[in-house]
Amino acid sequence: MPKLTGFEVLDALRAAERTRGTRVILLTSRSRETDVVRGFESGADDYIIKPFSPRELRMRVRALLLR
Repeated sequence: MPKLTGFEVLDALRAAERTRGTRVILLTSRSRETDVVRGFESGADDYIIKPFSPRELRMRVRALLLR
C-alpha cells in the first residue's frame, strides 16, 4: 500500500469507535513471526501470508463471517 502499511490501517480501524468491530484479515507478504504476532496483537482476526490459496482465503473468510 503506497501511503500506509496494513498495520497502520488496522491500528486506525481499532482506534476509531465506529470501525473498532470491523473484521480484518491481513493478507501480506510479511512472513516473519514478529510480523504475524504484531498483526494479531494489533487486533487482526486472521493473518494470511502470500502467496496464498484462493480456496483457503474463501474458507477463512467464510469461517470469520460465521463467528
